[in-house]
Amino acid sequence: MAARRLAGRRPKKTKRDSSPLKFYLRLDAPYHWVLTNTSGEVTDHGQADALDLVEVPAEVTEIVGIAPGQSVTTRSVLVPGRRRANVEAAMPYALEESLSEDVEELHFTLMKWQAGQPADVAIVSEAQLQNWVELCESVSITLDRIVPEYLLVPLHSEGSCTVCLLEDDSIYVRTGELTGFAMDREFFDYWLDTEDIQDRPISVTDAGLAKSMIKQGNGRVSHWDIGNQLTDWLALTNNPTVLENLSLLHGKFAPKHRTRNYRPLKIAATCGMLAVVVYYISMALEARDLRLQRDNINQQMVELFNQHFPGEPYLGRPRSQLQSLIDSQSGNGNLFEFQRLLQIVTNTTRQHSAEIEEVNYRDRAMTVLCNVSSLSVLDNIRQTLQQLPGMRAELLSSGARDNKVTGRFRLERG
Repeated sequence: MAARRLAGRRPKKTKRDSSPLKFYLRLDAPYHWVLTNTSGEVTDHGQADALDLVEVPAEVTEIVGIAPGQSVTTRSVLVPGRRRANVEAAMPYALEESLSEDVEELHFTLMKWQAGQPADVAIVSEAQLQNWVELCESVSITLDRIVPEYLLVPLHSEGSCTVCLLEDDSIYVRTGELTGFAMDREFFDYWLDTEDIQDRPISVTDAGLAKSMIKQGNGRVSHWDIGNQLTDWLALTNNPTVLENLSLLHGKFAPKHRTRNYRPLKIAATCGMLAVVVYYISMALEARDLRLQRDNINQQMVELFNQHFPGEPYLGRPRSQLQSLIDSQSGNGNLFEFQRLLQIVTNTTRQHSAEIEEVNYRDRAMTVLCNVSSLSVLDNIRQTLQQLPGMRAELLSSGARDNKVTGRFRLERG
């Protein structure tokens, strides 16, 4: 089945304009750069092997650093609170258990937030962010903003996410207005197999990858020929407004050249001080309410934990502790189950001189596609698997292909 090609003109190069406005610079080598004018149209682009070889035109009013997708993570998390400042302060601790690094070493950016709704958060290493800023300043390039590269990949009106295969064989996936991620090519098939995206439309920029995904059973895949480079995406999207105010540079990384110093009049200063007092009083009241809610939730968690795990000491990290206890009580977890089924399949196919062509594992069940010399061998394999104690096996399908007999088995613990 051929990939359906989506509507959308492939961007063309435009003539050099005399009034450029933005300069987009990728922050790792080779250093790709794109120049746009006041209308957001691409007027020039290129690349340099070293950062000190990049020349920023004097007419540029904003320099936007493009962070490699592998260095920035985006998450959606629901944080209680009615004020943005409170939500920003609580974000790191709401995400702490889902991150492998210490939150004290990470920089969090609240990209989009509405009270009572999940917040979109960008996460990057503080050391990496500091390195980008210092590296640019060492060659007299002062960054105004930094945005993740995969958020510049266009979203098609017909697709819920866009998949872009890059020149280095890595993949960018943009899943929403302010969400996306980067992955290596070797993990892409695993992502397709584990994510619940079978019924979601996907726009794929590479025709070969789109055809491969369709062959694997992803029926709502379409080819969208928009290129695989920063220049192509900016030429097509004309700098989407959703990213106009987005930047990883805030807080202690805020650009100093954009800081404004005001000297308000005495009346304005008095009103400002009054507003600050009211603000801190409201924050104190809200913090008190949040502490009461936290204490109540912690008490309920301890009671539930003691009820279901009597005699087990409560360590204060309920999610990881419960997962460890559940895994230890249910056997050896998914990894052990996968290894056990794989060993059974290997021994059985070797016994009947069968060749394994494909193995899939999901929901504690393994599906195996193998090649044999005859249908009778398939029946012998089925009988051998069904006779194993505590196992349930069935032959899902069989047929002949390329002068070989193939069969697909499903094996799981009974």
